[in-house]
Amino acid sequence: MSPSPVKFSVVIPTSIDRGLILPHSIGSVLNQTVQDFEILVIGDGANDFTKKVIHDLVAKDSRIRFFDFPKHPRRGEENRHQVLLNEAKGKYISYLCDRDIMLSNHLETLELYLDKHDFASTLNFVMLEAREGMTFGWKNIAGWNSASWKLSCVGHSLDFYKKLPYGWRTTPVGQFTDIYMWDQFLRHPDCKSYSGLEATILWFKRGDHPGMSSERRKAELIRWEEIIKDKFLFQQKKEEAFRELMSGYNINKQRLFIRVKGRKISQLPKEILNKIKKVLFHQ
Repeated sequence: MSPSPVKFSVVIPTSIDRGLILPHSIGSVLNQTVQDFEILVIGDGANDFTKKVIHDLVAKDSRIRFFDFPKHPRRGEENRHQVLLNEAKGKYISYLCDRDIMLSNHLETLELYLDKHDFASTLNFVMLEAREGMTFGWKNIAGWNSASWKLSCVGHSLDFYKKLPYGWRTTPVGQFTDIYMWDQFLRHPDCKSYSGLEATILWFKRGDHPGMSSERRKAELIRWEEIIKDKFLFQQKKEEAFRELMSGYNINKQRLFIRVKGRKISQLPKEILNKIKKVLFHQ
């Protein structure tokens, strides 16, 4: 008998010493407005403490499954591939970095996008430690070909994944693992993709190697969980992020005091000259 299908398979890759933070990232999945999901935790050399934490979580919720693999030379990409091909039951695949948090509407938003597309991304908030605030993940707005389309923001259909030439595979040194994977979707001639602007992920930067300690990361996650629970305070944080975004837009717009609209390239020199004359000589 084939496994019963679910709406989402949420893939959470993890490694070594993430036992302290996994209850928080996984907890954010359990708090989704869409509850028809399974959670596939894919270990890449997880230590004994991390394994115990995961097994405890599995015992509490049967939707969580753990796939334990030895440390891969890179990020365990082939292991992700095998789990998706052989174990995933979801119509859609979502991902979550083990140090990030899903806002409660993340899967609901992805479902909206994926009902019309094969591959989609929400936007993220970038968490700012020094300022205790956040900004919008502008790189998602700027375009996919950068450190964008964050792992935690992306979703795709399982059916289309199976059409890709390779799927998850070992990433060459010097390339972003996620971008190397997403490139297969974006270059596929039949893939319908969409990058939405709904911010549904709290994205915590890893930092320079070896990154923030698990103890400090746990404290940061707990702090933001408390902020999210306070609806007014979290609304303030979101509005501050939007205010900063609009402030930058307005400053850039004001700097462009010479603007030429609706002109052909051949007309630009004359029009630019006329604009300059008006600005300098008030003609």
